[in-house]
Amino acid sequence: MKSCSAAMAGVFLLVYISMNLFLKCQGQKINQAKIFSETTEVPEGGRLEVTCSTFGFTGKAVYLYLCKNGKAIDMLNGPTRQDTNFKIERIEMNHSGNYSCVFSEELLKINKVMGYGYNYIFINVTESFINTQIYLLKSEVSVGSDAEFNCTTSNPLNNKQSRNMILVYLIKNGKPIKVNIWDTEKMMTTFTLREVQMEDAGTYTCVLLLNILPYHGMKLRQNIKVDLQIIALLLSLFLGIWALIRKRGSIFSKSKNTDTFHLLELFCLNSSFYFFLIGCLGIQNERLV
Repeated sequence: MKSCSAAMAGVFLLVYISMNLFLKCQGQKINQAKIFSETTEVPEGGRLEVTCSTFGFTGKAVYLYLCKNGKAIDMLNGPTRQDTNFKIERIEMNHSGNYSCVFSEELLKINKVMGYGYNYIFINVTESFINTQIYLLKSEVSVGSDAEFNCTTSNPLNNKQSRNMILVYLIKNGKPIKVNIWDTEKMMTTFTLREVQMEDAGTYTCVLLLNILPYHGMKLRQNIKVDLQIIALLLSLFLGIWALIRKRGSIFSKSKNTDTFHLLELFCLNSSFYFFLIGCLGIQNERLV
């Protein structure tokens, strides 16, 4: 391990020297600047913010370039003798790397600017998404009933993560609709949809986010999904009666009492008419009163 680390350090030193030689060969068009950052660890989807300073190098207004691993990725026009802040929103995992600052008195194309600044800092992008599983107590729920979702995870949280407030989101068809605070002891949370309607049917997932809030366009990647189906009340009642009929039918078939079974079957098929008739009579009684 020590020999490997020494080799990596040697490679980086060689690259650093090569870049400085490259800058000198460019007729000093590109110069070194300092870089500062309050943190070197940023959550995925968060904001990376660093400060580039030309203080002590020049008193002119220059063009500042933020470099990652020796290649410029952003440019700002820096005012005289002032620090310049670079902000990168919604960073991804591949934004991890060595960051430094350089400047030029001339405006150069970003893809032509290469080099390392006076110093560099390593920015580590940490994962903000924790893989979760979602379970639905009942996949079919009648209109007006409650639907419950349990969200769990088998991924252990480190001490730093468990001390922070973790938010878990219930996602419907790719959009967050509810949020809960994650129980770090039970490693789960429960979402309840009260008195569901037909429009509540859809595909649901759970997402755990660390230190960030969901934003428009965020890729909420989860492989485990559940489908919630909403059944109309009359249809649910019909299916319940039909199941009861079928169960009793098996008993009646053993006793060969087929006439009774057919009578119950006929009642089931016409139950919707009876419920409709009862409803109409109820409305008429209300009007008479």
